[in-house]
Parts: sequence; structure tokens; C-alpha cells
Amino acid sequence: MTPDRPTLDFDAYHRDELPRRIAEGNTGNAALGARDLGSLALRIREGGASYTYRAHSGKIEILPGDNAAGVLVEISQAGWQGLVDDLESPASLLYHGEVEGLRGELMHFVAWEASLRALYTGRPVYDPEEIDLRDREGNPLDPCQAFCLDDDRETMRHFLSEAGYLYIQNAFAPEELEGFHAAAAALHELSTPGDQKSWWVKNRQGENTLCRTLQAGSMPQLSGLPSDPRLLDLVDLAEVKMVAHQPGELDSVSVLWKLPDIDEGLADLPWHRDCGMGGHATMCPTLVCSIFLGPNTPEAGQLRFLPGSWKSSFRVGEATGENARPGVRIPAGPGDLTLHYGDGWHAAPSPTSLEGPFRSSILVSFKREGAYNHRGERHYNDVLLGDDEGQVSDMREIAARS
Repeated sequence: MTPDRPTLDFDAYHRDELPRRIAEGNTGNAALGARDLGSLALRIREGGASYTYRAHSGKIEILPGDNAAGVLVEISQAGWQGLVDDLESPASLLYHGEVEGLRGELMHFVAWEASLRALYTGRPVYDPEEIDLRDREGNPLDPCQAFCLDDDRETMRHFLSEAGYLYIQNAFAPEELEGFHAAAAALHELSTPGDQKSWWVKNRQGENTLCRTLQAGSMPQLSGLPSDPRLLDLVDLAEVKMVAHQPGELDSVSVLWKLPDIDEGLADLPWHRDCGMGGHATMCPTLVCSIFLGPNTPEAGQLRFLPGSWKSSFRVGEATGENARPGVRIPAGPGDLTLHYGDGWHAAPSPTSLEGPFRSSILVSFKREGAYNHRGERHYNDVLLGDDEGQVSDMREIAARS
């Protein structure tokens, strides 16, 4: 829990505090996130009290008990208060085994995340109809606008604040990319399943294949990226002071490879936020720089962004298919980069081609000055690295077992 935060009374919060927040309009558009969801009941493990959340007539109703709820979830006092304090998420509680489904599907609990965050923190649900991004002159913002490193800093700062990401062309020279490719190839050879430093997936032929390595800062060609003046100048555009991780830290510098025809493991990411495993209140904002080693096209497995979403919550699990909301498709090529806020919503669907080349990128992470992990662990994503074969379990599989 947040340091010095007193333990909340589960009954009093639902009987008095939450209804007051709703009545005073401090829960934003919470009903939008649950507009087509059935009711959800939370039962506190210590004592057994329960309350039902139900979207009705454009508002969220809070009802005592759980008999009328289609889905009933049991959660610890600490886990529930972690949700209230924006330190935990339904996904983090699932992966840590701190929530149990007593009735209905646990993925229903996950689907309620956007509404729960609005109710507890006032953070709005992402509504594309309300997004109105403007440039410095007040004109509609072009969400695909490309910049160069020497472009006007205030224009770039404004774009990052509005959209939540930046697209920079020709940031790295071809000879630098040659070194990056060599380092990535060496890391590919060094990584092994279950080493707790890499992610693995299986294709439809049953082959275990590397899709991400987390130790790229150990390579001499990549170790200087967290202190590269080009990246630091861009990171300084953020609204708060950001600092680099040490190059030797896991996740400071990573390499990812998009792969086609994957059958098991987490190679393709639906719309998500990087703080989806918890820690938003003590960690965010974060910034992630993606340096493209190849094309960023749909055929290659294209990175996409939801412009303006970094100050809201998107419904987890929504818009995962090609016919769903595509987001902004950045037409990046080798040597280009993007910089995005980690709590902005982005996706990395599977390649639409089986031929390649497929997207490969170097990721460099930056954190808010003074950020810390409230669980006291190295990284929130460590909970994903438990499989002996290096696979990250699909959240739906975790939910089915809980």
C-alpha cells in the first residue's frame, strides 16, 4: 500500500465514500467502461463483506451484498486497497494469485478495470468521441506527424503532452544500426529458456522461439543508449523529471523480435499500458524509446498508439482484432524511433505476413525521478517470468485457473 496510507474500511468506503464520490461527480465517465458489462461483486477475504457494482442509467450503482451479481470475486483487503490506490490492477492480482473467482469468469473482473479506476481515482475511461488534440496554434493535431531531432523543442514537447508519444525519423545512422543488429544477434544466441531474462513463445510447429531479451544493456554496442544525448534531449521534453536506468539493469535496454504464426506465449500484445502489472501511483509516468531495426508495418507486426490515451484508461482486452480499433499506425523504418509514455495505450498485434522481414526493435526505458516499486521487487513484470520454458502465460489462462 502507499506509505502512511491508513487502512480503508471496506464497508464504510462502499457505504459512504464511494456513493459520495459518485454523487459529487468525482468518478468521471466510469459508466462508459461498464456500458455493456454485467454486474461485478467484490467480496473482501477478511470478514466476508461484499458489494456489487452495476452500470445503470449512465451511472454506476453500488449495492450491498453479492446475490444479484453475475460475477463474484474474492480479494484480500490489501489487494482491494491496492486497486483503490492505483497500485494494483486486476491483471497484477491475477498473476500474483491474490484474487479468486467464486462465481462467473474472472476475465469479467479484468474487463471492469477501466471503470474501477474511474470510480477509485477519477481517471477517465478512454472515449475517442471526446478526444480533441490540438497543435500549438489550435489546429487539429496530425497524430502521425513525424519529427526530426533538430525540430522545434516546444512543438515536440506540446505534441508529446497531447498525444502521449513522439515519432522521430532518422535518429540513428546506418553504421550504428549495423552494431545494433550485431548485438541483437549475439543476445539471441546467449538467451536460454527459463533464464529469467527473456521471453519465449511457441509457433504452430511447436518450436520454442525467443521473442524478447531483457539484458541488452550488457552489450557494448547498446550500453550507451540510456545516456545517449539524442535520447536524453527527447526525454527532457516530458512533463516531469525523468532518469535513465543503469545499463546493466534488466529492462533498462531490451530487444524484441516480432514473430508470425505464434500458438503459445505472449508475443503479440493487445491494447495495454506498461504499468498494467501494477505500480502506477508510485512509478508513472515512464517513458519507453523504441528504436526500429526494421520496418514498422502491419506485415511486420506494427506498433500502434491510441493518441491522447495516456491520461485515461482503455478497456483491457478490447480491440484486439484487425477489424477492431486500429489506433495510429506509425510508418517507422530502420533508424527511426518512437518515444511513448508507458501509461499511454499501445498495441503490438501479430504480423499479417508469414514472409518477413518482421519488426525488431531496441527498447530503452526511463523512469520518473523518485519512482519506486511498492512491492519492493526489481520489476513489476518479473511476475510474468515463472515458466521453465520462458513463456509468459496468457492472462486468460491465469484467470481460468484462479
